[in-house]
This record gives sequence, structure tokens and C-alpha cells, in this order.
Amino acid sequence: MNVEVTGGAIPRFSRREIMAFTRKVLIAVDQRDRDVSIAFVDDESMKTLNRQFRKKNKTTDVLTFPADDSYADPANKNRPLGDIVISLEQARRQAADEKHSLATEVRYLILHGVIHALGYDHETDDGEMNALEVKVRGKVGLE
Repeated sequence: MNVEVTGGAIPRFSRREIMAFTRKVLIAVDQRDRDVSIAFVDDESMKTLNRQFRKKNKTTDVLTFPADDSYADPANKNRPLGDIVISLEQARRQAADEKHSLATEVRYLILHGVIHALGYDHETDDGEMNALEVKVRGKVGLE
């Protein structure tokens, strides 16, 4: 499993720690053979992506772009799961609202993004995504 991280830095949450946490999440959801990329962006970039892909002209905390498995190389043992984009500015605001660190908020958003990449959608399901997210939080020590 390969985890690629690009974009801004997070205080007290190194790239190595981000990759290790993401791997822990992938193992917890039984996706240990999947690759994922995580990009940290600013609000303006996120707003542009949200407008382009979701027709919503505002920023958001996390966007997930699941990989299209039809393009996966069957000879490659590590198949792509997708790309997760996180707005650090929005994550900072949410961390302040929740009274926890930016690093903790980013952990929540990574987990949320991975579950979206698996095909879950809290806007259309009957609480299935939330239930899975709560279960996985326990498995990765994020409660």
C-alpha cells in the first residue's frame, strides 16, 4: 500500500505520521492492498474543485475522488483507492470549533475521505457511512 501526501504542512503531524495513520485506516477497513493520495489545499482551491465537481460554489472540508478500477493494472498488487483533498483552512476552523488540534481534525477528515472512496455517501445513505466511521474510529484510536 502506498500513501502519497502533497500540499501544506500540519503542525505536530508529520508526513510520515499522516502516511502511517492512513495506512492504519486502510487496514481497519480491509483495504491494505490499496494506494491513496492525499492533497492539502487552501480554501480557494477547494472552492474551485467543489464548484467544478459538485456544482457547489463554496469551500468544503474534504473531497474524495474514488479511483476507477477499470484503469487499474491487474499485474499491480496495489490498486488505487482514490484521491482525497482536504482544505487546511476549513480543517483549522473545524478544529477550533471542536476544540481539538488541527492534526486531530485532519485524522477525522482522512478517515472520512477513505470511507467515501469506498463508495459510502452520508448524504444519500441511511446512516451506514456514519456507523462505519464510528466503528473505524474505535479501531484506529480516534474517538
